[in-house]
Amino acid sequence: MSGTPVSEATGAFVQVWKNAFIRVLESLGAPGSTTEEADGAALQPVGEAQVGILTVKFSGGGCLKGEMLWTCEKTAALQCAQLLMSEDLKPEAEFTATHTDGYLEFIRQVAGEAAVGWKQERGEPTEIVYQPETGSKFETHSSASFRIASEKCKSLAFRLDVDSSLAESLAVKPQPETNAGAAAGSEPDALLRADLPLNLDLILDVQLDATIRFGEREMLLQDVFGLMPGSVVELNQLVSEPAELLVAGRLVARGEVVVVEGNFGLRVTEVISGNQRAAVMDVA
Repeated sequence: MSGTPVSEATGAFVQVWKNAFIRVLESLGAPGSTTEEADGAALQPVGEAQVGILTVKFSGGGCLKGEMLWTCEKTAALQCAQLLMSEDLKPEAEFTATHTDGYLEFIRQVAGEAAVGWKQERGEPTEIVYQPETGSKFETHSSASFRIASEKCKSLAFRLDVDSSLAESLAVKPQPETNAGAAAGSEPDALLRADLPLNLDLILDVQLDATIRFGEREMLLQDVFGLMPGSVVELNQLVSEPAELLVAGRLVARGEVVVVEGNFGLRVTEVISGNQRAAVMDVA
């Protein structure tokens, strides 16, 4: 195992990830998951071409700086993907491109849970962003490995490698809350008191239609009438770009599309200002 032993701060970060893995696995129908330390030597990340190994890169945002790699065997990734796609768990099944996509969605959901957990741990804005490209050089500062097991899943081994920048940001002590921060209060209260109309609380129980938009395009009427099963309508948005959340027809947020218990959802990564959100109801 390369890298130095994990510090106390990095150990706390690893624990947040362990909890995130367990929460996601339980939400996908694998209750009673437990973790134990493991030898990560067999999961040494050496590049995408390594047979039987999958490596996924994330970068930090907010209070996190730097990058991290998550590595696991394809047998573990297969089980995670099968859970996500509600397939029967068959370790002997062929690992297809669909399973790769399923595992990537699984690990992104875990990253979202971990970001929430670290934000609660440190009380600071936290982002953990998936990086599609893993071929760039990565220098491991420290690493940690563990196994997850439940009655439904066989042993799932994972290894986390962090670079020096991330290790340094993990070690930075959170800043004490200032009087200004204390006066602002919790985030929902701060939104109501800071940049939103004073009378907004009178209509907060109003229900509005919310829509996730993947993209759009203009079409000739003759093309609309020419649509039939099997037709493909190309949108003006790349697959790597975030989807948009529209409320009452107005853009309020952007984020990554996720699957939660068989339903589509949106993990928000960008939100417009409070006044702009209030304009959705024409009360700004």
